[in-house]
Amino acid sequence: MIKIAIIDDEKECVLKLADYLNRYAEERKIAFDISTYNNIVPFIENYKCEYDVIFLDILMPYMNGVDAAKKLREKDSNFILYFVTSTKQFALKGYEVEALDYLVKPIEYYEFALKFFRAMDRLQKNNSTSLMIKNKNSYIKIDADDIMYVDVRGHQCEIHTTSGLFRQYTTIKSIENQLPAQSFVRCNNCYLVNLAYASEIVDYDVVVGGDRLLISHPRRKEFLAKFKQFKERKEYD
Repeated sequence: MIKIAIIDDEKECVLKLADYLNRYAEERKIAFDISTYNNIVPFIENYKCEYDVIFLDILMPYMNGVDAAKKLREKDSNFILYFVTSTKQFALKGYEVEALDYLVKPIEYYEFALKFFRAMDRLQKNNSTSLMIKNKNSYIKIDADDIMYVDVRGHQCEIHTTSGLFRQYTTIKSIENQLPAQSFVRCNNCYLVNLAYASEIVDYDVVVGGDRLLISHPRRKEFLAKFKQFKERKEYD
C-alpha cells in the first residue's frame, strides 16, 4: 500500500487533494493510505520515514514549506515531494529539496492526475523493499538491496550494510518479516543473509561480504538449496 501525507493549513485544499487521490486510486485500482495534517511542526518532530509521497503547502504558519522540506530531507531522502502553492513564484525553490513537481491552487483534477502519474511511475521503477530503523532521535530507511546480512543476539540486532553498520533493538523475526523471503534466508538462528552478497559456502560457513557466518546443521540443507536456486536464477536473469 502506498502511504501518502497531505500537509496544508487550508482545510478545503486538504479535502480536495484527498478526494483527488481517492478518485485516482479508484480509477487505477491502487490502494492508498492517506493521512492529513494542518501543522507541519509536529509532523516533522514525529516523522518516522513512513511516507512514499508527501504533499506540502509552501505558505503555512510557524514554518514555510521549503524550510520544512529541508528538515524532512535530513531524516528521509526517499519520499516523493510535491509542493502545493498559491503562486508559481515559489516553484523554483523545489529544486533545493528535490521536489518532483508542484501544484498551483486552485488545483484541477486533470492537472493533478497528469503530475501525480510521475510519482506512480517513479514508485514502480524504484519498488525496492526497505527497512526502517530508529537512529538516535530520528528514523532512517535502509534499502534491502544494501543489506548484506543481519546478526541478532537476543534483542540486539546488527544490520550490516554496504554503507556501514546499524544497530537496532528488535528480534530477527521482526526483521525477517520486513524483507523479501526469496533473497533473505536464515543460515542460523541468529543470522539472516542476503543471498545476493553470499559468494561461497565452505563446509558449514557461508562467506557474506567478506565475513564467514556459521550455517547451523538443522538449516544447512534448506540454506544450500535456496543459495543454489538464487544463484541459478541470477544467472538466468
